[in-house]
Parts: sequence; C-alpha cells; structure tokens
Amino acid sequence: MAGAAFLAGALMLLTEVTTVISVELESTRCEVIYDSSPELADDCSQKGFERHSVALLLLGLLTFAMGAGAAFGRSRPAAVALIGIGTIVLLLALVRDLPAADDAGLIGRQYAQASAHAGAGLWFELIGGLLAVVAGLVRVIRPED
Repeated sequence: MAGAAFLAGALMLLTEVTTVISVELESTRCEVIYDSSPELADDCSQKGFERHSVALLLLGLLTFAMGAGAAFGRSRPAAVALIGIGTIVLLLALVRDLPAADDAGLIGRQYAQASAHAGAGLWFELIGGLLAVVAGLVRVIRPED
C-alpha cells in the first residue's frame, strides 16, 4: 500500500515536467512557427505545469504525506484523503486533459495539417490518480493490515 501511494505521488510530480499534450504538424516542425508566432508555438508541447500550474505538484506531495499516514500510521482519514486526491487527479485528467488531447487548438486553426496527441504526462497523471485511489481503498477496506 505504501508503495502504491509513493508511486502515485511520484507519477503526479513527474506529470508536472513531462508533456501532457503535443501538437504535430505534418508538413513542418513546430520550431518553424517560433519565427512567425512564438506565442502560438508554445502550444506545440504542453507540460503538466503549463496545464495545471502547481496543482499536481501539491497533490503529489500531499499523496506522499497521506500515503505515509495511511500505510505506517494505519490512518483511515489519511486513506480517505488518498481516495479524494486520486479522484481529483483522475477528474483533471479525464475532464480537462483527455478531451484536449485531440484538439490542436489555435495551431490547428492556422495549420490544417496539425494534429494533437496525448503525451506520456497524461498517462502518468491517469495512473497516478488511479494508484492513489487504490492505495486509499486498500487501507479503508483492510484497516488491520
């Protein structure tokens, strides 16, 4: 249980620095856009920090603390907090990031051949949220372990 909570927190932290959504151009590279429109080119690769500010950083650190409380202190409130944290992360991923993974945004409006794709950060976010929920549920269901 402690391992799952630790991994969940680590994945949330990793999401902050990895690409959640990337936009690719069929006939050219995003670097070419920097010359004509640098603010538009910034949307070519969106990292977790750009999508969520410090939310996943804070939630990841909180996951470490609540995971330690649930695993080593056998705290049910900490386990419930883990479930809540994981749910928040899953909602961020499923409601905010996953729908945007297919949307090329402003780049797609100006370049017809643009396409958006989910990056590794989206998967880290989903798996981290799911692990936090599972770690919390394990402690709530089996409090004496």
